[in-house]
Amino acid sequence: MHSLRFKILAGVAVIVLLTQAGTIGTVLVTANEEVSVRTEKELTTGAELFERLMNVRATRLKNFLRAASADPGLVAAIESQDTMLISKLLAIHGKRVGADRALVLDHAGQVVATTNTIARDLPGMLELIDYTEADGMARSVVSSGDQSWEMLTVPIKSPEHLLWLSMGFLISDELAQSMATYTGLNIALALREGNSVRVLGSSLHVADEALAKGLADLNRPARSSKSESMSIGDIRSLALEIPYLYASSGVSVVLHKSMFAAMAPYRAHRNVMISLGLFMLGIAFCGALVLSTKVTQRLRKLINAAQTISVGDYGAPINISGKGELAELAKAFNAMQQILAEREEHITYQAQFDVLTGLPNRILGMQRLTEIIDNAQNTQEPVSILIIDLDSFDDIGSSLGHEFGDALLCQAAERLRAGLESEHTLARLEADNFLVVMKDTNIEAAELAANELLRSIEGGLGVRNVNISLDASIGISAFPDHGKIPDQLVLRATVAKNDAKQAQDGIHRYEEGQETCHLRQLTILGDLRRAVNGDELKLFLQPKIHLGIGVVCGAEALVRWDHPVLGFLPPGEFIPIAEKSGNISLITHWALAASIRECRLWQEEGINLPVSVNLSGRDLLDRNLPCLILELLRDHDLDPHKLILEITEEALVSDLSHAKLVLECLREIGIKVSIDDFGTGYSSLAQIKNLPADEVKIDRSFIMDLPGNRADVAIVRASVELGHSLGLEVLAEGVETQEALDWLTAQGCERAQGYLIARPMPAESFPAWVKQYKASQIEAADTNGVTFLHPAIKPAS
Repeated sequence: MHSLRFKILAGVAVIVLLTQAGTIGTVLVTANEEVSVRTEKELTTGAELFERLMNVRATRLKNFLRAASADPGLVAAIESQDTMLISKLLAIHGKRVGADRALVLDHAGQVVATTNTIARDLPGMLELIDYTEADGMARSVVSSGDQSWEMLTVPIKSPEHLLWLSMGFLISDELAQSMATYTGLNIALALREGNSVRVLGSSLHVADEALAKGLADLNRPARSSKSESMSIGDIRSLALEIPYLYASSGVSVVLHKSMFAAMAPYRAHRNVMISLGLFMLGIAFCGALVLSTKVTQRLRKLINAAQTISVGDYGAPINISGKGELAELAKAFNAMQQILAEREEHITYQAQFDVLTGLPNRILGMQRLTEIIDNAQNTQEPVSILIIDLDSFDDIGSSLGHEFGDALLCQAAERLRAGLESEHTLARLEADNFLVVMKDTNIEAAELAANELLRSIEGGLGVRNVNISLDASIGISAFPDHGKIPDQLVLRATVAKNDAKQAQDGIHRYEEGQETCHLRQLTILGDLRRAVNGDELKLFLQPKIHLGIGVVCGAEALVRWDHPVLGFLPPGEFIPIAEKSGNISLITHWALAASIRECRLWQEEGINLPVSVNLSGRDLLDRNLPCLILELLRDHDLDPHKLILEITEEALVSDLSHAKLVLECLREIGIKVSIDDFGTGYSSLAQIKNLPADEVKIDRSFIMDLPGNRADVAIVRASVELGHSLGLEVLAEGVETQEALDWLTAQGCERAQGYLIARPMPAESFPAWVKQYKASQIEAADTNGVTFLHPAIKPAS
């Protein structure tokens, strides 16, 4: 333990030293980099601001010079060649704009008049005129002696003389200090003559020689944004040199900032951090010494105890005498050993067994199935797998309560366990689903055992003095006939169970192809919401005709699904899946929106027909349905009378009172209601007579064999008479022969639809079909004097 104590002391000291040194060094390096970057940005920004200020100043001066050059008094003085008056006016204009000199030049660059004495051969005058002639205004730098001026030149608007007005502004300390005020940086204005530098102006009060020496070390400005280090005496600065006006002027602007001043806030922080680091080092060293002495004496016992617990031995207690944290830790270790032992036992049970029924859970059931399959592969023994589903359990649980449902589930588990041999495995998969693994049992013997289990469940279960009869569905798969992988066998038994549940005949063996059908149904269910939102559903329409006058009287909206993988799906494949999964409202809402939108488009094309949309029983349970439909009608500005809702008798029977309430709300809006598949449901005449309906629609199963089937004739004739007696109009669907159409017309049936009239067509084709149908009627009337119902339909004799 001595080595541990030394390691603790040395480690603490090294860590604190490294931490403090790293922290201080990092902070200083970061601070220096940050200051440099920030200063470079300030210099770049200052250079941009300086150029903008100079441009603004140039624009202001240009406007003033152009105004001055157009001064009538100045022009008149020039015309009269009164040099004294010209000089006086130049002085006035120069004073207004703050110019240090003002002069008038002729076309040869000679001075005509000036505000002060100036050399007649001042360099750059003719160059000013050349730039002016090309640009309308010239800016240039003119130097004379130890001074330099920024010269601005514009032409004078004189009708008789070709002259120029030029004003000069001294480049001096005043200009540098003015620009430094705006940029917040130090500014130096310098003239480069060969390798020498002459300071023209500076915002700093330093000797020109020191500043000139620092400027001489800089590279000549190249219009780049890269800053350079510069020394002014003993002070290091970061500087950025840019040309004044243009590079050939020889004058440059140097923006610079002292790094010493920029680093000032960080120096105080550095001293504080160094002091704090030394103090923390001393505190840490003393604390580590005390701690290492106390810990190392008893640490070995705790280490040994931890090693014992790590191998799963919870029976060896830790004995550490005395008081303090380590003694308390020893007691906590002992308590932890006991708790871990109990918890591990409990977790092991929960991980493998169902708490409610005491049966193995899915994990243990699948584990035993895997072991049995592995053994059967070596012994070539058959294995059968049963999946049992208590069909009506959910309804019982929701009506009698979860506690009652739990008790019932336990009774069912006991009944199943009692009906199986001890070598077989019974496990609860989830909710009311059970797994049975039958060793050395072929599928025929498994089916016999399944029948016994089914009879025991359906024989009734007694819970709280209540006898409950449960229905069950059982699916069977066998090893190796139906697969050799446990998950695959369970899946195929589940598929067979689902088929048995759908067929309501109790027990099904797995058959080849069932899994593909099941996966196809799962794909359809999983992709349904995407289809609604992804424009995969297509609206089809089947026309209806009025039998009395032979005109198109509407269309029924039908939904088709253009699945990207499965292809074109008919409604009979995906509508039942949507109804069973509770997603039918998605399709209904889509169909309502698409149909109402399409009907509105008909109105715009002059086709004034209603559209019919089918509703399911689940849709009628939605109290918000009337509001949804009304909102859609308002959004598309469609008359409610143009919408017909078709409801099956079976949908009405599920909750007649609520359905009646919803239908009454819809009829108050102005929407018509049609009872679809009339005659196939389970509603009584007493229920039908009180329904708020406008039309009954006789199911196709009674129409297709007309008029040859006597039973269908009797049913349809009675249905037509019943509908008329109740004040309802009658529509026959599924009309495929002319004979059936003639017979229905004779019986007084108002409307019909079916393949004889037209097959369902894409919504975009419907307007053209209607127009073609009308054209064929007119052509037939002109030819034979008779209005035909359809080109393919002969009139009734």
